Amino acid sequence: MYKDIYTSEANILLIDDHVLVAEGLRELLLRMLPPGSRADVFSSVEPAKEALLKCRYDYIFTDLNMPGQDVLGFITFCRKSHKDMIILVISSMMDSANIKACFTAGANGYLSKAIDPREIKLALEYTQIGRKYVSSDLIGRLADNVFNGNNTALTNKELEVLRLIAAGKRTKDVADLLFVSPITIMTHKRNIMKKLNLHSATELVKYVYENNLA
Repeated sequence: MYKDIYTSEANILLIDDHVLVAEGLRELLLRMLPPGSRADVFSSVEPAKEALLKCRYDYIFTDLNMPGQDVLGFITFCRKSHKDMIILVISSMMDSANIKACFTAGANGYLSKAIDPREIKLALEYTQIGRKYVSSDLIGRLADNVFNGNNTALTNKELEVLRLIAAGKRTKDVADLLFVSPITIMTHKRNIMKKLNLHSATELVKYVYENNLA
């Protein structure tokens, strides 16, 4: 049995487009927290924003890779509007660029979905006292990135362009979808390939699928 993390009940907001995953995490967290704690589950960002206007939450747990959802923008919104709330990303995306992007947006912690459930308790404890937390299976990836001096954090727009290109969209099609010029898309593509140290469209597509960005 997990020990209580709070001495009084806590409210948690969960966002994941996989309902079974979200419900499983909800039950796990409610076993960790004191009686009377609340965990609300949402499958997309907009209803979660509405809930934030109606209820005080102590923690947010959110997936990162949800099609059609600007999760990084949501994290930034939450950090600006709720400065003391703790934001934890729990995702299958394990590349250092996305981990860095989440912390830059204002997240307090980043957990992979492959962790032992007991590590969620550690994340809650660390972030509650003001420390950042990265799950143990991701520490090595971040360390490699630091030692290699590789700064590859992509912007929200670059990630959007990257996914569309990997989906087989032509430059003109991507430009039309994003309401910008083809020259802008070509510039984004050059910047993406430079940041990720990629040299061909094939390498770019491979990167997307290896890092679960599709």
